[in-house]
Amino acid sequence: MDNGVNESSSSPANGTGDLKALFSSVRAGSPIPSEVVSKAQSLCFRYLSGSWKSTPADRFSMRQLTGGMSNLLFLVVLCESIQLKNSEPRRAVLRIHCQSDNEQLLTESVVFSILSERKLGPRLLGVFPGGRFEEYLPSRPLQCQEISQPRFISKIAPKLAQVHSLDIPLRKHPRMINRMRGWIEKWSSLESSKHGIEMKLTLSKVDPSKYPSHLSLENLNAEVAFVERFLATIHSPVVFSHNDLSEGNILLMEKGDADDTDELVLTASSTATLTIEDSIWAITCASMGWTTNLISTHTISCITIN
Repeated sequence: MDNGVNESSSSPANGTGDLKALFSSVRAGSPIPSEVVSKAQSLCFRYLSGSWKSTPADRFSMRQLTGGMSNLLFLVVLCESIQLKNSEPRRAVLRIHCQSDNEQLLTESVVFSILSERKLGPRLLGVFPGGRFEEYLPSRPLQCQEISQPRFISKIAPKLAQVHSLDIPLRKHPRMINRMRGWIEKWSSLESSKHGIEMKLTLSKVDPSKYPSHLSLENLNAEVAFVERFLATIHSPVVFSHNDLSEGNILLMEKGDADDTDELVLTASSTATLTIEDSIWAITCASMGWTTNLISTHTISCITIN
């Protein structure tokens, strides 16, 4: 059967920059260009195998999931009429790397692979120069009011603790202080930094005298300096930490069939599964890194107390 994919064209573009440029041409809300679809199918042909190697072009579809500075995400799908041959997936996430920081990219790839192996995140389905294929997880991120509900919070804390206990084979040097200073420096280049940020309470009841009315660059720099001095006195061990526990980084999985139970990462109830994520579809180390045990333990404590 002619699947419309030429084996000679199924290798990645001549360079990762070519691949990034091609997939970056996709515009939200517009049809995906035929050359992008063709390249995506050729990548599936080469790295997903099984039925993907013999599926005609009219039985293959894709849509963009999201786009940003560091990654482009697409969902690739085989038509339901296509019979799977082995263990290949019918759906997969195609991730195209856009970042140019090779060290960051290496770190992200290593972390994702380990989390995949430990069943703490989506399975890694294939890797190619400039991107990878990941397991597609039908899910939605938690909403803000859900993250403190007992049915979820009792599952989030131990899952986060598993992430924090990982021994990642990368340079073990605390980076959180430098990262915070980097964020402050970026903010200092914006007009809003000149006026500061007005502090407002939501559900918390705090005496106004206990917090500043505005948050300024000076406040933030002083806070970071205080944390740095304090950490230097306690000799805390360095651990791998998620550092971004927010509702958008926790996926509530759709209920699977009974036969899919073993594939679930963690059962939250009879109808849902939770997995800790650092993006909508996959755990990345964009906001993960090495930090001190003090910060890591404080994060888990906040989770279990709420």
